[in-house]
Amino acid sequence: MDPRIFFLAAVTLGVVSAAPMEMKNIHIIMNKSGLVWQDPGKMPLYEFYQNKVWGCGRGWSLLPWKKFTLSSEGQVFNGSCATEFVLPRSINCMNKICVNPERITIDRSGIEMKFTNIYNNETKTLTHTDKTMQSTCFTGNSLMVKLTTDGSITLPSTDFQFKFEISSQCPGVSNDVVMKSNKDAEELSNMNAVEEAMTKNLILGIVTAACICVVFIIIFFITYCYYKNNPEIGRHHYTEETKPLNK
Repeated sequence: MDPRIFFLAAVTLGVVSAAPMEMKNIHIIMNKSGLVWQDPGKMPLYEFYQNKVWGCGRGWSLLPWKKFTLSSEGQVFNGSCATEFVLPRSINCMNKICVNPERITIDRSGIEMKFTNIYNNETKTLTHTDKTMQSTCFTGNSLMVKLTTDGSITLPSTDFQFKFEISSQCPGVSNDVVMKSNKDAEELSNMNAVEEAMTKNLILGIVTAACICVVFIIIFFITYCYYKNNPEIGRHHYTEETKPLNK
């Protein structure tokens, strides 16, 4: 097997098992389409997900190097959309999911934002009559966020806006591990570029060889047809001066 495959697999494993150099801040937008993923950093491993639309109800993994910014664009899909943030048990983090409200505007009825820790029965509900929320850490490894809007909420809506930062608490993650992982991610990106260039060169070489073969076959065919249609060519013609003497 090509040794490059082993190298790519090893680098990928290193990236997955560690973390990028800086905290990844992934934006999840609730809108009429569902849940929209946006990654401002555009790390190579996340390129596939950029601006991808997911259905409501999807869960997101709160790994040590990731945090999420959750916001809304008016009315949500079918008037109700929920998403879950899950903290994997295998990582070195505290058993808490923290919510930091950066902006909350609910100035009309028919809007409800609910945070629910399913296992510990902790709930925080925001409405137009109760829209105050401080930074809160919910104990447990799962947090469900549900937004409900009635049909009168349109886009854009200046009387309904929110932005929450959702993250885990992972004091055991060192900066050295984070730096090393980012280097691995950069190497993976460079290897992908090299692999792509080598593939293009290989394809170009095959196409060039095929063209040369076609030209050779065409020349051979023309030569063959020419000699076939001119049988006198190639025979020996003797003049009186050069004709050998009969013995």
